[in-house]
Amino acid sequence: MFRSALVIIAFAVHVCVFASTGNSNTPVAMNPVGMQPLINREQEIELALKAAPIHLRQGATVFVFTKHGYEKVRSGSNGFNCMVNRDGLQNGDNSVYPTCWDPEGSHTILPVMLRVGELLAQDKSAAEIKRDIDEGFARGQFHSPSKAGIAYMLAGDVKFDQKSGQLSTTEFPPHYMFYAPGVTNADIGVSGDALKQTPGLPFVYSGYSGNTRTAYIIVMANQNAGHPAH
Repeated sequence: MFRSALVIIAFAVHVCVFASTGNSNTPVAMNPVGMQPLINREQEIELALKAAPIHLRQGATVFVFTKHGYEKVRSGSNGFNCMVNRDGLQNGDNSVYPTCWDPEGSHTILPVMLRVGELLAQDKSAAEIKRDIDEGFARGQFHSPSKAGIAYMLAGDVKFDQKSGQLSTTEFPPHYMFYAPGVTNADIGVSGDALKQTPGLPFVYSGYSGNTRTAYIIVMANQNAGHPAH
């Protein structure tokens, strides 16, 4: 995917650092029904909330992945919803994506991700998941964001072993995602060559379920964003 290519282009000189997700040897509960391993619940809640800046964490709603899909484990008060997003595992990704959506994304993109989680728990194939989500958009079950907004990913993308359920390194640094349905990299004048010349440029990512209907403009965050200053 374009995002993976950009990691290579823009961050080849960076050494991956261990994610602040606790001990990488934390035991996991294996799913007796499907093939999706489950992360220790407290560890997953902690990682989901690390996607958001500190001031939003206490009031955010939190979801964790179970053998039936995503389950709400905490109701929030500020309209933000956080989860360790697994969308992409069906396509062979080796990372999970701690994400915290604002109210607009919670209303539009989050339902897509919840449905993907439900289908992953049922061991549906990538083709089946794509077809289901496409049909959901076609019949009006899902919608693209109708206004600008943000999804925080201040924990970065975290490497995930689908066999053991272990979390290890940060595969892509902390970043912000701004809703940009239908927007392409050509629209904002970005290409692989441009990123080689000017590392850190914003770029469009449309690799999640929904494709261009759930596209984002990715903006890199300061490595310390969302974390206490020392």
